[in-house]
Amino acid sequence: MRKLLLLLQIILFGLTSKAQDTLWVKKADGKAFVIHKVKSGEDIFLLSKKYKVPPAALADANNLNYQGGLASGTIVWVPVDNYNFIRIESVVKSKPIYYKVGRNEALKDVTRMINVAQSTLQMWNHMSEQDIFPGQVLQIGWIAFDDTQVPFSATSGNSDVSGLTQKQKGVIGYPGPKPQATVVDSVKTKAGLNESSANEENDTIASPYEQLYETQTMGNASNNESGAAVFYPLKMKMAEGIYYAFHNTAAKGTIIKVMNPANGNFIYAKVIGTIPKLGDYNNCIIALSTNAAKGLMAKERRMFCKIEYQ
Repeated sequence: MRKLLLLLQIILFGLTSKAQDTLWVKKADGKAFVIHKVKSGEDIFLLSKKYKVPPAALADANNLNYQGGLASGTIVWVPVDNYNFIRIESVVKSKPIYYKVGRNEALKDVTRMINVAQSTLQMWNHMSEQDIFPGQVLQIGWIAFDDTQVPFSATSGNSDVSGLTQKQKGVIGYPGPKPQATVVDSVKTKAGLNESSANEENDTIASPYEQLYETQTMGNASNNESGAAVFYPLKMKMAEGIYYAFHNTAAKGTIIKVMNPANGNFIYAKVIGTIPKLGDYNNCIIALSTNAAKGLMAKERRMFCKIEYQ
C-alpha cells in the first residue's frame, strides 16, 4: 500500500512540475506572447537572452524602461516572432509552446497568429480534422529557450525596482506601443534638439522594427518619398533602437525606413499617427521622435530624408 501511495505521489509531482514548466501563449492584437513570471534577480537583459528576443522589443511590448529592474512576480509578455519562433524541433535550445483555444476561435485564427499552415498545426497535434473547441490545448510550435540563463543575485544591485509603477510591480501588463497621448502631449513642448546627442558618434543599434519592416514590404517597398523630416521632442526616455513617427498617409503600425542621403545612415520608425498641424511641421513628409536624430546623425532639427514603406 505504501509503495502504491509513493508511486502516486511521484506521478503527481511529475505532472505538477511539468505543468509549472509549460510555456503558455496568450494572444494580444492578433500576436502571440509567452507569459513569463519574473523570478528574483531577473531583468530585461537576462530574459532577452533566455527567450532570444531583442531587449528593446521586450521592453517595448511591456511598456518598460529596459534599463530598469523587474520586481519578483512581475508578469512579462514575451513576443513570439521570427527571431525566436521555431517551426521544427531541432538541436537548438528550445521548448514547445502551447495555446488554449478561446471562444469562437477557428483553427485559421490560431495559425494566423503564429504564421504557420493549418496542415502544419494539425500535424503537430495529430488532428485529422480542422475543428477545434474552446479550452482545447494546442502545441503551436517551439520557442528558442536557454535555460542556462540564471537570475542575478537579488542583492547584486541588478534588481532595483525603485521608480517602477505599481502596474509594473506584479500586475499583468498589456503588450503594445506606449500610449500615443504621451507622445502627442510632448510635441506641444516644442523644445529644441540636444545638439550634443545629435553629434555623438553613431552606434549601430539592432532595431526590433527591421524584421517587421521586411515582413510588411516583403523586400519591395511600394511607397518612396523624399522631403523634410522634423524631429519632435520627447519627455519620456526611449529604449535604444525604438523610434516613432508621424505620417499623413501610412497607417498606424506601419514601419517606415528613413534614410539620411547625406551620410547613408538609416533607421526604422513605427507610425503612431498623423503629423501634428503645428507650424513647426509645415511642409515636412515625416515627423520623427528626437532619439532618431542620433541614429541618422542629424545635426539640425530639420533634415532632408528619403523614406520607404508599404
